[in-house]
Amino acid sequence: MKKKNFLLFFLDNLIWFIDIGLIIAFVSIQPTLIMPKNLISMIYSVSMLGFLVLAQAIVLISGNFDLSVGAIAGFSSVIAALTFERWIPGLPAPLLILIMLFVGVAVGFYNGFFIAKLNINPFLQTLGTNILFYGLMLILGGGTLFTIPSGIITPGGGMVGKSFVPIAVPFLIIIAILVHYLLSLTPLGRKIYAVGSNKEASRACGINVEKTIMSVFILSGLLSSIGGLIYTGYMSCVTMDMAQNDLFSSFAGAIIGGVALTGGRGKISGVFGGILLLGILEIGLTILRVPATWRQAMNGLVLVAAILINTYQAKWKGIVLAR
Repeated sequence: MKKKNFLLFFLDNLIWFIDIGLIIAFVSIQPTLIMPKNLISMIYSVSMLGFLVLAQAIVLISGNFDLSVGAIAGFSSVIAALTFERWIPGLPAPLLILIMLFVGVAVGFYNGFFIAKLNINPFLQTLGTNILFYGLMLILGGGTLFTIPSGIITPGGGMVGKSFVPIAVPFLIIIAILVHYLLSLTPLGRKIYAVGSNKEASRACGINVEKTIMSVFILSGLLSSIGGLIYTGYMSCVTMDMAQNDLFSSFAGAIIGGVALTGGRGKISGVFGGILLLGILEIGLTILRVPATWRQAMNGLVLVAAILINTYQAKWKGIVLAR
């Protein structure tokens, strides 16, 4: 019985064992990696991507997916930058942040309305949103925007007091805890899991499936716009291709963290482990001096590995439980 419980624990927390194994492997190559500052850097290097992973995880758990998380992050940042630079010069940073969040929620509502109310395929809808808003970024922005107030830079580029801890790191952890609470301990969270497991059964049980799906995409838009805020601070500018290359990494982080592609399964603790894995690989590949031209291929391998692990994890658990 103890062996069975351990195997189940191992499979449920597989991502953390993978993280520990990778850290040990990279530490054997570069011992200084174990220093607290470097460990913090692992999380910071993917802190902005982490918000997109959380957004993607919520949508996947609901049985959908969102190809527009990067576009929402970029578009909300462009709107904030243009508002400060051209439309309402000198607008205070707190109001600009509220504008960013409002844009994220609005685009999330747009996606949710078409998918939930008009029954548009989520792949086609969010792909269209991705193309549309990256195009609008180019039309409105024209090029990289550098006139950004310090209040917008601080969340993604500032430090906690005089420490070596970037503000983005505890911010990501706090948001991850809040998302965990939402999914695990609120009625909306239970509805999201139920809809992801079986829409028709959920509808038969009295759950408003359409409203739940709209809520999911609104949350995804909100988290993506927060990600845009962190991207802006991290780079100290707004580029016209912001987060464009991180779309599939957002899938990889959620899937390798244990979120089921079929919906209805996944824990934020595992998703955070998936985010950390991406950070470990980022720092590890830097230590190994892997050329930037190889990084995209490595990200592809991570996504393939994530899908394989996700596919067989449930089967392995079934075998263990059947014994």
